[in-house]
Amino acid sequence: MYTQNHTQLTELEKLEDKFDDIVQDLSDKIDDLEYDIDNARSDIGDLNSEVRCSLAKIEELENKVDELESQLDNLEEA
Repeated sequence: MYTQNHTQLTELEKLEDKFDDIVQDLSDKIDDLEYDIDNARSDIGDLNSEVRCSLAKIEELENKVDELESQLDNLEEA
């Protein structure tokens, strides 16, 4: 009877170890995903900043084009 109980305990311990391994693996994967999400958020923030700078530059260039067109119109009228 002891051998049967011991065998059952050993099997339970193996299952517990397997379960612990699965939990640890999933925990590691969650950590990796959280790290990836943090990096993605940082990249998105950087891209948003670049977009704002680009939009400001575009607006500046559009204003310059408007000024040059106005100057050209004035020269044509003269």
